Amino acid sequence: MLTYDVAIRNGRPIVNELSLDREGFTLIQHKISCPTGGSLEVLQNSYLKEMIPFIKNYFNASWVVPQLHGGIFVYSGEEHSVLPPQIVKDHGEVTRHPAAYAHIDYSPIAGPMIAARENQLQGVQIRPYSRLLVVQAWHVLSPIPQDSSLAFCDGASVFDTDLATAAYGRDGVSHKTWLLHYNPFQRWYYFPKMTQGEFVLSKGYDSEDNWNPRSAHSAFVDGRAPPDVNPRETIEARFFVYYD
Repeated sequence: MLTYDVAIRNGRPIVNELSLDREGFTLIQHKISCPTGGSLEVLQNSYLKEMIPFIKNYFNASWVVPQLHGGIFVYSGEEHSVLPPQIVKDHGEVTRHPAAYAHIDYSPIAGPMIAARENQLQGVQIRPYSRLLVVQAWHVLSPIPQDSSLAFCDGASVFDTDLATAAYGRDGVSHKTWLLHYNPFQRWYYFPKMTQGEFVLSKGYDSEDNWNPRSAHSAFVDGRAPPDVNPRETIEARFFVYYD
């Protein structure tokens, strides 16, 4: 791992120009009523109950399967949390340190394999499909301003030579992922002051390779945040989007 100084641009001024099929990410205006009380299971189930029909409608998909096994992440620190103590202290499920390195969660070989595994674990009937997408939704739960954020790399600025295959393991299962070599031509963006009325949607895999923008992402500390900043808390989920 090597560290580089990278310019991260504010993506809000160009949000209407962003496309999942070009840059690989975009900002969606959609408020959720995700509860910040109760158990972690209640939080996750409520989130999926709202997001699954939205994802299906947004992509005009035939059907959508959420990744329940290793695909829902809640990030929170120990102090000044908006989440109840029983969630924050659940060290087995709540992530303390976000991934602060440039990566793409699934290499092309891993996308359909993880999707097939998830279908089997959930008892979803095997069906033929013409196209499969793996999309990720990233919501901020804490109020603005936050101390850190997530940066996204314009997929059109990522070259094949920028990608390095690596192994990723979680919950006893490993799969191939991509790490990103530094390239000065890469263009990075983030969305400051995110609220619960919006979320970032990104594409992690597309079976139609011509529409695979390869958008990497990484957490980073926002050096321009004011002194009275709030610790960033987020919920992220992954969805398998199918077309007949």
